[in-house]
Amino acid sequence: MWQTLRQRYRLQPTSLAAFLESNCTVSKSPTAALHRNSSLVVAETNSLCIFENLVAEESLARGLSLNKTQRLLLFYVNRPCVVVGRNQNLFQEVALRRAAADGVSVARRASGGGAVFHDEGNLCFCFITHRTRYAPEKTIQLIRLGLCVNYAIDPARLTTTRRHDLFLDGKKITGSAMRVQREIAYHHCTLLVDTPLASLGRYLHPEGEYVAFKTSSVGSVRSPVTTLAESVHIASGQGAMASLKRDMAEFFLTEGDRVLEAAAPWELDVRELRQTFATARHCCADTPLFSLDVVGAVAADMSFIEGEGRRAASGDLATLGEAVHKAASKDWAYEMPAFTSTVLLSSGELQRRLQALSVWPDVVRLSSLAEEQLLAALQQCVFADLVGCGEVVAETEVGLHLLTTVEHRLVTSVTVRRAPSTDAATRAVAPLGGYSGGWVERYLSALLVGHACDAAVEGLESLGDITAVVQGLVHETGSLCPELPDVARDAALLMVARVLLNVWRDKNVFDLSR
Repeated sequence: MWQTLRQRYRLQPTSLAAFLESNCTVSKSPTAALHRNSSLVVAETNSLCIFENLVAEESLARGLSLNKTQRLLLFYVNRPCVVVGRNQNLFQEVALRRAAADGVSVARRASGGGAVFHDEGNLCFCFITHRTRYAPEKTIQLIRLGLCVNYAIDPARLTTTRRHDLFLDGKKITGSAMRVQREIAYHHCTLLVDTPLASLGRYLHPEGEYVAFKTSSVGSVRSPVTTLAESVHIASGQGAMASLKRDMAEFFLTEGDRVLEAAAPWELDVRELRQTFATARHCCADTPLFSLDVVGAVAADMSFIEGEGRRAASGDLATLGEAVHKAASKDWAYEMPAFTSTVLLSSGELQRRLQALSVWPDVVRLSSLAEEQLLAALQQCVFADLVGCGEVVAETEVGLHLLTTVEHRLVTSVTVRRAPSTDAATRAVAPLGGYSGGWVERYLSALLVGHACDAAVEGLESLGDITAVVQGLVHETGSLCPELPDVARDAALLMVARVLLNVWRDKNVFDLSR
């Protein structure tokens, strides 16, 4: 199969630098891929890394000089990863812990759109054009019509949306995102070929236990999904992906101009397209498919090449290695609009978490109290500061809402509010408006504000001065500090502090950075 494809395609391994250097000027050599008489070119990358492939797209957008009739189709495939849109909120889109546990990368692209899952069963397309020919409503038709022509799919089964997504039998098969960057525009999209559908549900959902979540980020539009293997019954595996790539490349090269120049390509007669394509596709036999050495370019830390007449924009990085490092960084992953999350700490959960700590039996012994008495004292310490709740905290379930605002990875505020009670007696005694956060708010603010939300807290989650932590607790709790021998008091307060911090971190999914 591979030898057949090499003969059919004339696969042409090319360094990324050489490809860009020969195609970055307005006047090009006759040997350049995008020379004056060449309007349609197909390339692929040799990388399976999402960060490298996103940077490869950036290098082409920055480096190519295209006239108004020239288009480049870039193919690439990634190892398992989740990719979110430029302004999306990670915590609302991705099961971050599950992805980390499974070795699935999480990336943020520079274009918009929603969250998508990529793997080796997912073919990525990137259509790069001059900005004056930016028309995603037409480029999505290249995929739709290419599938209809190559795989005898009834065109009525394949429909598009205003977001330029593609649906097969009412189920999503392609998601799109776009970007216009100076003179160049690109429309990139995915095509689910034989990706296990369970993987999408496994990673494309939030894991946080949020009572509320406030953000201006754009959320993904959830839709039922399918694959070509499932709905069209094409073969699966590496050979099928290579065949699909070949078929779609040949359709692009033979029918691309016709589709893109049509006023309404969605109205083209598919039967006629099949006939002309069957006749003309042999003309692609000598057309090269450029295999761009992205892996080598990143390893060599190749400098970005700017198209003729352009300068690097503010914030643009100088080399591909730097760009890949940024794309894979936590800071870029957190580059999203500010958000405020709300999680709940209930009195029942405080009790359960305290009793689950390995040091709990020792602290009970040090306190010289019965277990129930120590629990009651610590419940009072945390919850009795709620106005009017002191007399009912022991008999009813009460709770605190922990509100956290994060901006560019940093915690900018922590606010604590009384959670609405489901108990009528508590609601009558403690109206919602009466609580101002108390010592819990002051203490969490001192620990967290101004620090990265995924940074370890010294003394509680990493090495640090535990004495300062205890002194801060004793000072902040004031009259609510449990009356215990000093050693037992300090140990009990440390347990409370760890539970507060663990609830905040666990429910927000603000896991410690590695």
